[in-house]
Amino acid sequence: MHALPPIGLADLHVHPSGNAVSAETARAVYAALCESGLQVAVLTDHNRVDVAQALVARSRDERIPIELVVGEEITTREGHLLGVGLTARVPAGLSLADAVAAVHDQGGIAVIAHALLPGNMAASARLLAELAEGDPRSRPDALEAMHPMAAWVPGWRRRVEGLAQRCRYAIVGGSDAHVPRSVGCGRTGFRGDTEADLTAAILGRETWAEGRPYPLRDIFRRR
Repeated sequence: MHALPPIGLADLHVHPSGNAVSAETARAVYAALCESGLQVAVLTDHNRVDVAQALVARSRDERIPIELVVGEEITTREGHLLGVGLTARVPAGLSLADAVAAVHDQGGIAVIAHALLPGNMAASARLLAELAEGDPRSRPDALEAMHPMAAWVPGWRRRVEGLAQRCRYAIVGGSDAHVPRSVGCGRTGFRGDTEADLTAAILGRETWAEGRPYPLRDIFRRR
């Protein structure tokens, strides 16, 4: 019998620029990633990829014990989208369907960030159900079902996981970390230990989400 691949952990939602008011925080976020024990982390600044690209190149030169991946948190007209494995920036202001298609055109994975939350940062259940039945090019690959701030909303995770099951979306987790201590608070479990293994697990809907909520003091500081 062949042994099963190891269990890997990935954080799909890390902001490498850290806190916008502190350059020191950005360096500390990178250090926290190096020490996190994660196998993969996706660097997802808002509407930019330059910092992620620079840190991925640095991580390869330094051969750190984690695979960093270029990503982006894309602001669309219907909510935020995580592009995973990008080669170039996806512009803000597109429809969600067009942004998903743009991620797929780069060979990337499209993840709905903090789905179903109220407000303009999250896609609605109705739209996600429509996209699930539409053009495969515009169909998201996964829903973020573990987000350390959204986890405080009663019933949120249950609703997201129920929608994912009905629409056959993968379930993933991310920390949305802007400060070092938040790295890895939300995680995606998968079989393997590389970006390629993670991608295959998402496409095969063989991932799971885990993690812990932010401390309330961190939520109030962010607000």
